[in-house]
Amino acid sequence: MTTPTIDPIRLAVPSKGHLYEGVVEILKTAGYKVRRASDRQYEATIAGHPRFHVVFMRPTDIVTQVEEGRCHLGVTGMDLFAERAAESAKTTVVVPDLGYGGCRLVVAVPESWIDVSHIIDLVDLTAEFKASGKTFRVSTKYSALTQAYFRKWGIYYYQLIDSDGALELHPSLGIADVIVDLTSSGTTLKDNRLREIEGGTVLDSASCLIGHAPGLAALAAEGETGPLALLLDAMDGVRASEGWLHLEVVGSPAAPGPETAATVAAYLRDQGAQHIARGEVWDDQSAPGWRVTALVAAKRLTACQRRLFELGANRVVGLPTRFVFDRDGHSTFDSLKARLLELGERAGY
Repeated sequence: MTTPTIDPIRLAVPSKGHLYEGVVEILKTAGYKVRRASDRQYEATIAGHPRFHVVFMRPTDIVTQVEEGRCHLGVTGMDLFAERAAESAKTTVVVPDLGYGGCRLVVAVPESWIDVSHIIDLVDLTAEFKASGKTFRVSTKYSALTQAYFRKWGIYYYQLIDSDGALELHPSLGIADVIVDLTSSGTTLKDNRLREIEGGTVLDSASCLIGHAPGLAALAAEGETGPLALLLDAMDGVRASEGWLHLEVVGSPAAPGPETAATVAAYLRDQGAQHIARGEVWDDQSAPGWRVTALVAAKRLTACQRRLFELGANRVVGLPTRFVFDRDGHSTFDSLKARLLELGERAGY
């Protein structure tokens, strides 16, 4: 008797850089450790999940491979996907922000342009260039996003200069007048005597998870215990736990139980703690005590611990959280399934 063949689920991951490192760490924490022997290996498996097949490629190629259905899922930058969105009829965004790789696509002008402080100033400036017979030049790697954004503000008189090089040099070299490029801290722009202008944010970007809608529809049909649902649920749990500690505050048996526990709970609530619960405990001598548990921001714990002892705590324990699931929390799988149903009805798959 032959064993039926089960089609692999292909996950495209950037081959290197912060986009690679971030998603591999999320997957590992979620229980999906990528087995990759070296950075020269372009295919890998996931330990304990033989259905998944990982392929490594450039973030720009990932958008193409997901759109063409060769990969079911892919991790890339939202900026790269948004630039190709008009061509990506069969691609859907599964998770718009994976929690790392944050940056902005911005319009940057030379620092010496003291009269240009807002995007609306470019409307008049480009008109002045046109009236004097000059061409206003804009260097960018994101022509589609730039054109759409300029159109929104009524900016029409300019020439786009596509480039894959270091755009920050273009104004000083006379290649372009302004640039539209990615920035996170703004340091590189400042170091090259450029600055952002007000209203000049074209797009807020971060690492994102995209998917081939027809392929995901078939996987979603396998239900809540299928591999797609389990992966997305695990990633939800990991992302919801980031930055939180599971706090346990145990009260001294000598301190009044319910009253002190209530005071501790109120204090933690004021400190931004979530999911606070109170209960009774007994020590090894069967003496009664109290316990308060909560989720607390990791950066807040050391600032809280002395006050908790003053309130009557006998022990304060903060444990790393790996997963957090909330009954009323967001479910990526549920929202994706509903969206795929709607997309399928429109596209007929």
